[in-house]
Amino acid sequence: MSEEQEEYAPEVCCHCDGLGCLYCNKTGRVMVPQPSQKCHHCGGDCCIYCGYTGWERPLKE
Repeated sequence: MSEEQEEYAPEVCCHCDGLGCLYCNKTGRVMVPQPSQKCHHCGGDCCIYCGYTGWERPLKE
């Protein structure tokens, strides 16, 4: 069975607004599956479910 590859793109970390923090590895951006969606638990306000990035299913780096 072939598994479809998810496409990821960088989005601004909602926790630091792009300034760089521990949650985005001090880059100010996180890789998220496309199309990008704000976290449905917190609406982009940062919570444990989005890894404090504000995005649905951010890529763990």
